[in-house]
Amino acid sequence: MWEATSGFFSNLMAPSNPIWWYYPLCAVAAVVYKATKFDTPRDIARASLHFFLSVSAGMLVLGWAFYLIITLF
Repeated sequence: MWEATSGFFSNLMAPSNPIWWYYPLCAVAAVVYKATKFDTPRDIARASLHFFLSVSAGMLVLGWAFYLIITLF
């Protein structure tokens, strides 16, 4: 299991991995989505950061779980 986990993170952190395009896309989506909900820039920034971190953490956990399932079974 640890070998699979280290393989997942080494593949994830590779500079040639196209997953790096996910972060700007998620940041823009968070700002646009939260700008429709809040009026002040401070509230938009706080909510956007929370949205970005929540979605990124969820995607990371899902990716890791599916990678482990595929690798181990």
